[in-house]
Amino acid sequence: MLHNKVLAIILGGGKGSRLYPLTKHRCKPAISFGGKYRLIDIPISNCLNSQINQIYVLTQFLTSSIHRHIFETYRMDMLTRGFVEILPAEQTLTSDDWYQGTADAVRRCIRYFKEMPVQDILILSGDQLCAMNYMPIYDFHRSTKADLTIIGHPVSEDEVPRMGVIQVDEENRILQMIEKPKDMSLVKGFEDGDGNYMASTGNYFFKKEFLLEILTKNYEQDFGKEIIPKALKSGNVFMYLFKDYWEDIGTIKAFYEANLDLAKPIPTFNLYDEERRIFTHPRFIPAAKIQNSQIMTSLISEGSLIDNAYINHCVIGIRSVIKSNTKIIESIIMGNDFYARDFGQEHQEPYIGSNVHIEQAIIDKNVVIEDNVTIRGSKKSGQSFDGDLYSVRDGIVVVSKGTRIKKGTVIKVG
Repeated sequence: MLHNKVLAIILGGGKGSRLYPLTKHRCKPAISFGGKYRLIDIPISNCLNSQINQIYVLTQFLTSSIHRHIFETYRMDMLTRGFVEILPAEQTLTSDDWYQGTADAVRRCIRYFKEMPVQDILILSGDQLCAMNYMPIYDFHRSTKADLTIIGHPVSEDEVPRMGVIQVDEENRILQMIEKPKDMSLVKGFEDGDGNYMASTGNYFFKKEFLLEILTKNYEQDFGKEIIPKALKSGNVFMYLFKDYWEDIGTIKAFYEANLDLAKPIPTFNLYDEERRIFTHPRFIPAAKIQNSQIMTSLISEGSLIDNAYINHCVIGIRSVIKSNTKIIESIIMGNDFYARDFGQEHQEPYIGSNVHIEQAIIDKNVVIEDNVTIRGSKKSGQSFDGDLYSVRDGIVVVSKGTRIKKGTVIKVG
């Protein structure tokens, strides 16, 4: 049982500029995923499934959405010591700055966990996709008497420049780690027998005393670039190789592809594993209602109203309203927070109208797309730019939250 031995600290992320415009109104971990979840649900669920129920979430950027979601979703039993608690960046008597990096964020929260009766601290990224069981990792961490265990994952040579690359010995003890190498000669000899490189996932098990010591004696700001190289010199540092599916949701393209993969007959990331459930905010909305429509290889979330539509390889989010003679292909429709509302004199009713064609696009929440609109991306083009009504990333059209696309608008890429 890990619940009384491990504290998890989940890093809420910064501005998430590479995921703009999805991060225009919320932080990365608060982005909707898989039709009904948010990215932050993944690490929290992994913790709970691994019997870790003492969890801090560190937040800073556009926090309202993620704070509301966590508060409404993760209410622990009052008869246990478990909690999911938010620690936002805050001014103190010694600092009035924002978090300056991953290590700085954890350092400035030391007062919350210094006296907690736990043995180890699990530090996690809040915007990754994986079904990770931390119990065998923790067993490895304790059996090796490691001060720090970095959870690693094999990556191809193309991914090396954006990762922290690790060299290990036969016992998986880390010899050196190079953060985001631009010159491949720096990591010569790091590859394994299959030509892959071992990369840090940005997830770590720290012995509590070692973490406190290294953060209070060194005032660098980032784990990967600064703290871990010093830990290699002063501590017993190992890598645990995680070989199952893991994806860093760092770009629009990665987010788009990871979502659409969920709709495949046999997805890489399995949402239907009852042993590894993904928790999220329970909603009391009706089942999806689908009439006279052709739907292939897609996820349709609850509360959706779909009439006489053609949908192929899509993820359709909660409360999506899709009207007649509309085609949606290889796209993510994030859905809506409501069906219709009156805000003073303004009436809002988010929907996708009739005779609409959407292809290779991401439509954020609460968007109105009027009749006879065409939105067609082109992944082959690789184009990227920002417009008034939409953005394009790697040829994928992204329509921001709450946007209205007027009747007859044509958006084509390539």
